[in-house]
Amino acid sequence: MSTTYATSNASNGAYKPDAKPNLQTALGFLRQVKESMPAEYDTFLDVLTQYRAKNVDAQSVVTVVVEMLIGREYLLESFSQFLPPACRQCLLERFTAKQPKPDPDGVKDTKPAPPAPTLDHPKPPVVPVKRGRGRPPKNANAKRNLPTFDPVELLGEMPVEQKRSRRDAGGDFHLRPNAILSSYKCMNRRISQPHIYQAQLKKDLTPPNLEEVWQEVERRVNARVEEVLAEGENWIPTIDYDDILHNRVDEKTRERVKVAGVLKVRNTIEKATAEDYNQRMMDAMKHYFQVDPTDHASYASIYNDTNPKTFTLGGVQEMYYAHPQTEARQHPNMNVVRLWLNRLWTHLDKETNEVMCIPEVETTYIDRWRHRLPHFQTQTGMKEHMDNGGMSRWADPAWQHVYAGILGGKLSDFDPWDVGRRAHISSSVFRTFQGWLALTPQGPTDGSLEVVPLLAEAIAYVMLRPLRSDVPAHQLCGVNDLHGGDTLEITSRWHAPLLRAKMAVGMVEPGDTVWWHPDVIHGVEEKHLGKHLSNVLYIPSAPMCPLNARSLRRQREAWEQGNAPPGFPNLRIEKKNPQFRSEVSDLTDLGRKQMGFDPFPASILEDGDGLLEKKAAMLAECNEILFADK
Repeated sequence: MSTTYATSNASNGAYKPDAKPNLQTALGFLRQVKESMPAEYDTFLDVLTQYRAKNVDAQSVVTVVVEMLIGREYLLESFSQFLPPACRQCLLERFTAKQPKPDPDGVKDTKPAPPAPTLDHPKPPVVPVKRGRGRPPKNANAKRNLPTFDPVELLGEMPVEQKRSRRDAGGDFHLRPNAILSSYKCMNRRISQPHIYQAQLKKDLTPPNLEEVWQEVERRVNARVEEVLAEGENWIPTIDYDDILHNRVDEKTRERVKVAGVLKVRNTIEKATAEDYNQRMMDAMKHYFQVDPTDHASYASIYNDTNPKTFTLGGVQEMYYAHPQTEARQHPNMNVVRLWLNRLWTHLDKETNEVMCIPEVETTYIDRWRHRLPHFQTQTGMKEHMDNGGMSRWADPAWQHVYAGILGGKLSDFDPWDVGRRAHISSSVFRTFQGWLALTPQGPTDGSLEVVPLLAEAIAYVMLRPLRSDVPAHQLCGVNDLHGGDTLEITSRWHAPLLRAKMAVGMVEPGDTVWWHPDVIHGVEEKHLGKHLSNVLYIPSAPMCPLNARSLRRQREAWEQGNAPPGFPNLRIEKKNPQFRSEVSDLTDLGRKQMGFDPFPASILEDGDGLLEKKAAMLAECNEILFADK
């Protein structure tokens, strides 16, 4: 394949060792990437976008791009022409069949030459001598004493290098263990401290029976995926609100919810109420941003490079305090559903016998809304991911405790519905479920939610995947090396078997709600191909616990000060336009308690589980956090 590309015209981006790359060469190379690796093309563009925005340096770009292109020699050759000569030659020697050019005279110069500059080691700058100030400081141009890295000492002997080969058309490849660490060494790159840490972390977490456990995980994943594919959309359980209200949900349905990790609740609130919410949200958005949903061009003032990002991926929009949002969060029917969802969890710690949260006391977590226009190509979807932690899922001791059964090689010991140390994790809030309320009719291809509806098997696969030998030693699959983040990306490169089960949640009507476990893989469809707006209000479930009480206090203060909730972009859009913004006076008695303005009384606690005294002690602790200064 590489020979075919090497002999083609330079305008298609092919490798031409003696030609200077130009714009046509670059565009041709991008076409090659898009045709050869469509599943990773958006990620590739994101790398270049981050570089253009000066969020990352050239070293990071080369590192990530080389890693993505390993196994595709013709693309590596094409990419190399955009690198400095010394770096290009090293790359070709390391990862392709290209050999160094022989000396034109057939005789090597015996005089030692200075090292050629590379992206990682450019020519040291000359420090000018300022007139009247004497010589420059001693060692002004000396190389910094950066931390060194010995891969043999850290990871053991390097395996024999083997040429990578394509596995299938899905974009996944066999990669030599430690390939990236070894390539850094060849290119005179000092390994970054985070990469050293991640490599050592993986080594420490790898269970001794990894291969045996991995075979069992693969077996379970494949079996569960076949079940999902056989049932299709019916795999996702659907419950009517009245059945929750009157305690008519049977055990079989509850168990399906626990296996799938996602469910739909029909008629959570009245359809007319949801439609009214939608109209008023649209009125507020039109007022704030001067847009017209019937005219895509009117959104140009929002979707541009200079304006603050009032919209993010998936059509998620940075509004928090509109009247319909506040009313929906404190709606009594929403409270009934969220309490029922909380009770699906085991909230008593198995080791300490301590209560980890109070399932019958629900707090308000302020979130945004999603507004997608049909056939508006500027609005993109959201790739599959897990929320609530990227690298921290492996690095945070609390997460390690949550996943101890998986990381210890004992899959049967892991219960995804055990609160455990989740309520101690160094994040802003503990959510039992993420969810949204539909404001418009929407279904598959309407730019709506997609999920991978298998829970325990998917978590085990994701947590163990980076520990396998075909993954570069420094990499945690799905953790973004460029700009971090608190989400874990799920890609076809590392998680292809899981993505076979990806599906849309199915048709919903205004007033229906959709809920998913915080570890469920989910995303938003890339395109909205339907005919109508696809709007939802994000409203998760977050039971009372000390972690959530501290978050609630910060959130309450942000609302009072006119700021966005903690952890969200503080664009202060609604503070500038208060007539559509809800105030504390708009809260009901339930809403004031859920927002932390009034305490929940101890009389709300249930005694059926024999934990009344422990729950009362936790509620008192949470009230102290919320009202210590009042």
